[in-house]
Amino acid sequence: MPFNIIGAVVGFVANAAGRIASTFLKNVVGEHTSNLPAKVQEVRLDQRARQAEIDYYRRREAREQNLLELQDLRLKADLQIESASAEREERSLKLTERELQLKAEELADKRQMSSLYLELMREKTAKEIELKQKEIQAIFDQQKWPGVLSRDEVERIFGDEQKKPRLLMLVPPPDISDDFPLSFRDSLKKEVRNQLKGFLERHYSLEGELCPVEFYGKYFERSIFDAEVKQLETILAAVPTAIIYSDITDHEVYFNVRFWGLQDTISLSFEPWNWEEAKKQLQEAGNDEIQSLRIIRQTIVTLHKLLAAFLADWYYLNIDPNYEPQLFNLDSEIPNAWSKTITDKLKLTQQQYQKAYNTDLKLLADWETSKTQPWRCANTLSGHSNHVYSVAISSDGQIASGSADNTIKIWNLTTGNSICTFTGHSGSVSSLAFSPDGQTLASGSADNTIKLWYSRTGVTFTGHSDDLHSVAFSPNGKTVASGSNDKTIKIWDLITGEAICTLTGHEESVSSIVFSCDGQKLISGSNDKTIKIWDLITGKATRTLTEHSNYVSSVAISPDGKILASGSADNTIKIWSFHTGNLLHTLSEDTSAVRSVAFSPDGQILASGGNDKTIKLWHLGTIKLINTLSGHSESIRSVAFSPDGKTIVSGSIDKTIKIWQCD
Repeated sequence: MPFNIIGAVVGFVANAAGRIASTFLKNVVGEHTSNLPAKVQEVRLDQRARQAEIDYYRRREAREQNLLELQDLRLKADLQIESASAEREERSLKLTERELQLKAEELADKRQMSSLYLELMREKTAKEIELKQKEIQAIFDQQKWPGVLSRDEVERIFGDEQKKPRLLMLVPPPDISDDFPLSFRDSLKKEVRNQLKGFLERHYSLEGELCPVEFYGKYFERSIFDAEVKQLETILAAVPTAIIYSDITDHEVYFNVRFWGLQDTISLSFEPWNWEEAKKQLQEAGNDEIQSLRIIRQTIVTLHKLLAAFLADWYYLNIDPNYEPQLFNLDSEIPNAWSKTITDKLKLTQQQYQKAYNTDLKLLADWETSKTQPWRCANTLSGHSNHVYSVAISSDGQIASGSADNTIKIWNLTTGNSICTFTGHSGSVSSLAFSPDGQTLASGSADNTIKLWYSRTGVTFTGHSDDLHSVAFSPNGKTVASGSNDKTIKIWDLITGEAICTLTGHEESVSSIVFSCDGQKLISGSNDKTIKIWDLITGKATRTLTEHSNYVSSVAISPDGKILASGSADNTIKIWSFHTGNLLHTLSEDTSAVRSVAFSPDGQILASGGNDKTIKLWHLGTIKLINTLSGHSESIRSVAFSPDGKTIVSGSIDKTIKIWQCD
């Protein structure tokens, strides 16, 4: 019947879900804790939560493995038809009991995690309340409080909120036009208050552990309006709160919602529902005026329930990814036809949250494992007579190193033995790159040229007017890019040796370049402190990233093509979304300039080397520093991962190459 208002409520859900998606899932480099609402993120980053999540994940993985083993045992038992029927039944019963036991353990574990999240949220809220109490004392003392909630009631709310987590639900009486009979006005106000109170006590009990809601209805002696709602927010800003307030004119009903406590305040007013038209349709269907008004009153009450249930479920789903929304099981209270669109939105949100949560748990467990994995220097390669500026590893396990002694040396990754030395450059070799098939090596030099080796030895590309700082192969191996001190980037056809295009736009030297995974774009870092993303079809920069405060020395793209990493002389590493250009994280535990960054083949680890003479390993799931490798005696200019991710090669100003292995 009330199609307009239901559509408006569904519109609110869609709007709220969109905001959730833009906050929690916006990068889903993304799909982990760093994308949660700020307040929830602080809770989830608490060390108690982190450790509990790691322990829970490991227990859950063990249970899932046990369940798979039980399924195998059940299948084998069913195939043993020679066994006595009684024996098979007894064995099946034992397997079923064990399966039920494992499922009960999983449920108990989830309940324990839920309790922990709520308790940590209570602690966070309690601290905010302590600060807020000092601030609002002056408000109470300096101005007359209008009495929407008394001073004593506010102080009681603060006290109770500090003792137990809860969502405060404020529902003042509807503001009803005087055109209605007095009996209608009184009945509706009482029905909203009493029925909503009973509804919340049944499904969101304040005494419950999973989704406690404290309902404030009887404390309001009158309707409240926008200005008073904002005043309440000023006083109760530290307390997670939902307010539902409505206006009823002689022909329409208006619903308003204001919600705060997790992130930015959400304030929404819905399209009005024409109750007068509904009354006319009811009377045409045979209902008298009294019956029609009763149905309209009940409709308004039910819509209050629907909004209250959604707001409570949305709040607790944000805090606890294991939370099961109560609205999924309220058919007896709210018609399914009314709630279906809303529950569909909640189910989709729940699925997204649980997917992100599971990703986060795995990343945490991987991080914990990574912390315990020892890396050691397995070999130190000596042979260059000057600084080593660049190292690269081929797909078949050969190391190439470029030096200020104008040579390139090739080494066996496993043994560390020298294979050969390439000569031909008349200046320092600053950059090296292997083609994807490992059949061609490209080198960039201070002699302004790019040279090709292996299958293409003797090929030289000329065209830059100053030193080369970076070379990179396209994913298909058909083109090579070069970045130069002349502020340009050139794209070369590997077959013809001709420059396909020249990219201009940087104001200083181009220090590092890398192709996107599809080969359609190029990323460049420059001494002008910027990173540019270039469209290779148009030859134009589509985005410029400007967060670094000093020159950008190195850029890298993750194997899945979702994120960029940049190292800078401002002593930071920055992590960016490749698709949006948003800055996701800044890693700042480096105490000196970062000269090189490289992703592991699985995209989980970022290695950085710099002027502090160490290699740092960062776990990208948790954005934590997990290891620092020391051994070089001078600045590290280049780091590279082996194809299997178990070896890192580094080149240094100390004239050596070191091979690091993870045991």
